[in-house]
Amino acid sequence: MTESFSADQSVTLVISELVREGHIDAYERWARELHALQNQQPGFLGVNVIRPSDPAHPEYVTIVRFATYEALRTWQESPQYRERIQRLQDLIVGDVHYQNASGLQLWFDRPSRPAPAPAFWKQVLVGVVGVYPLIMLFSTLTSPVTSAWPGWLATLTTATLSTLFLTYPVLPLLTRWLRPWLYPTSR
Repeated sequence: MTESFSADQSVTLVISELVREGHIDAYERWARELHALQNQQPGFLGVNVIRPSDPAHPEYVTIVRFATYEALRTWQESPQYRERIQRLQDLIVGDVHYQNASGLQLWFDRPSRPAPAPAFWKQVLVGVVGVYPLIMLFSTLTSPVTSAWPGWLATLTTATLSTLFLTYPVLPLLTRWLRPWLYPTSR
């Protein structure tokens, strides 16, 4: 699927890989090498790895962030990246699954079939519908404890709790419920 990004917009690449049985240690070494190289790339912002919770199904999800789509593309076209990807084929089962996202897209539960990202205004509207009740709820629940705290600390507490619940389960549930409206062509 082709995504469109503005030149000044950061981009996140979500990568899913199912590691072959008996190859987890080799995969981990390969990933550390790759991440060390990424860390030297212009525009690289960071990487997070979600390790498998089920040893019988060792699927790794890696979240890579770059400052711009151009920086990501430059990295993906580099000889170092291409050489590492060739070595990866011996360590995984099947194909690598890639998903590019920018802005709020990463928070949205996308349909199983490829579909363009929802319009930005729809993403913002769903975000507000999700976050506003959480802010009100956590402001009310924490105010007995935080009312004597400095305003910035009370707000940080509310923002942290709201963000935790917004990320999971609120936005994934909202996007599932609103899928026909967010992704009208993917039914």
